[in-house]
Amino acid sequence: MVPVSPNGGFKKQILRYADVLDVVQAVHTHPDPLVKSSFVIGAVTACVDPLGCIMEHRFYFPKFLEQCPHGIVSNIVFTSLTSEQRHPTLGLVQKLLRTVNPGAAFILAEKGVITRNEDIELVLSESSFSSTQMLRMRYLMYPGWYDGKFSTGAVSPKVDRVCLWFSRPLEKARFMTRCKSLKSSIKSFPFTGNIYQILGRVAFSDSEQMVDVSHNTVTNSLTLLPVVDGPVPPPDPRNERRDNSILQQCVLVFTGCALREDDLKDWLRLCAKQVKRHLDPLPEGYFYNGTQFVNFLGEKMDHHPLMDQFIYDYVIEANKEIERHNWDLEQQEYYDVFGQKL
Repeated sequence: MVPVSPNGGFKKQILRYADVLDVVQAVHTHPDPLVKSSFVIGAVTACVDPLGCIMEHRFYFPKFLEQCPHGIVSNIVFTSLTSEQRHPTLGLVQKLLRTVNPGAAFILAEKGVITRNEDIELVLSESSFSSTQMLRMRYLMYPGWYDGKFSTGAVSPKVDRVCLWFSRPLEKARFMTRCKSLKSSIKSFPFTGNIYQILGRVAFSDSEQMVDVSHNTVTNSLTLLPVVDGPVPPPDPRNERRDNSILQQCVLVFTGCALREDDLKDWLRLCAKQVKRHLDPLPEGYFYNGTQFVNFLGEKMDHHPLMDQFIYDYVIEANKEIERHNWDLEQQEYYDVFGQKL
């Protein structure tokens, strides 16, 4: 993610998906010889959450299997369902991945915690990636990889990562409720508009401390962790507008299918403190279910059905206020340094 120094409101970035093989090729063919000679790839480890890898029924997320390719990935770490012996979902995912990568070591690490010394040694290996067997598989399965010319192909269905920077604190209860309601709004193929993951750092109105946010829609798990104070990077002299305000720190990255910036902004706005009009009576045929507005046809919307009228009224009132302010300025008398009226 490229750093951005926002100067107000929202700032958007589209973060493209990165295939593990593309990353390996980029590292292996680094254009700077000095940088390239300063490191080697020891081992590649993929982490898999068996509960969060399926989009619908047994339709897996795009590039799921390509994230664990034979000849590239040496270890696959399973981060859930490991405490229950022979869980059917875990067994199904393991069987599928064993077919794709028969040489990978399977590591059980509930919630990402690796406890066995031998598993840690596998992850920290300095030679498994360069072993003869792994090298042979890379040349057979990914021709041109050594020169960075192997094409990994497009992602289907399309997955976007949209990064939004913003300046205002969120309401904690609203944010948590809206995150938890995402799972019920998931749509079937072609999955357009589905939000599957939210990552970032925000501030809530009930505290001045920043909070790291991680939400997985498929597993409906939300994690909020206070940010631990650490070293602050020095200011960038090339950017005069850089400061340490909240404006620069609040950011959320949304991962999903065919995401639209305006829709995400509307979703995020409803996580902030609402204006007084949100309690206005609903038009006939609408009701509020606690998270969304629903009409008698079952159609749902995140904003008030009369939002367009609210915006129109606000613009009219704001223009009247501007006209009053301009009129007040015109009625004022101005004098020069000699006391003469201008």
